[in-house]
Amino acid sequence: MSKAHMVVLSFLKDKPLHGYQMGLIVDQLKLPGWVGITMPAIYKALQALEKSKHIRGEEMREGNNPPRTVYHLNPKGREYLRQIVTNYLAGNEMLDRDWWLALHFASGCLTRSELLAAIGKRLSRLKEVEKLKKNCIQNLDPEIKDKIPFVHAHLLALGVRYLRAEQRTLDELTRDIESGAHSVFFITQGEHK
Repeated sequence: MSKAHMVVLSFLKDKPLHGYQMGLIVDQLKLPGWVGITMPAIYKALQALEKSKHIRGEEMREGNNPPRTVYHLNPKGREYLRQIVTNYLAGNEMLDRDWWLALHFASGCLTRSELLAAIGKRLSRLKEVEKLKKNCIQNLDPEIKDKIPFVHAHLLALGVRYLRAEQRTLDELTRDIESGAHSVFFITQGEHK
């Protein structure tokens, strides 16, 4: 499952677009720098998704301009997007930023309870990693401790602070979801089938 597929399908979820329009959105969201999604990856994903019948391309012409292919999301593509988002949110062993990318594109893909479960799983994993980092700092062998550059302890401490900040953010997000607001973001149980 590809990040580029997730991005393309998510863009098409709300309205049909052509490749150039997607490129503008990719640039506006700074996806090349944030998660490594580039325009060639978008065009490759468009071709693959059209070939696999997840999207449908329709040639359109505006005035005297050359024709452009406008892409539409098929029901099969909507379900595939849901699968991709679910897999990225469930597979958070590495705790990388792809989880946040999937969260960014999760609107209309998950139920409220599915998103809360994914957040709960990530919070648990963050707490495990925080404990490991703290133990690493506290339990360094004195012989090794003297040989490690002093900046190493600062980098480990920075990692712990980052984990705590992410935990706070996820706790705030959980409270916001549990408030019952933002219903338009979620699908209802069974809606995706």
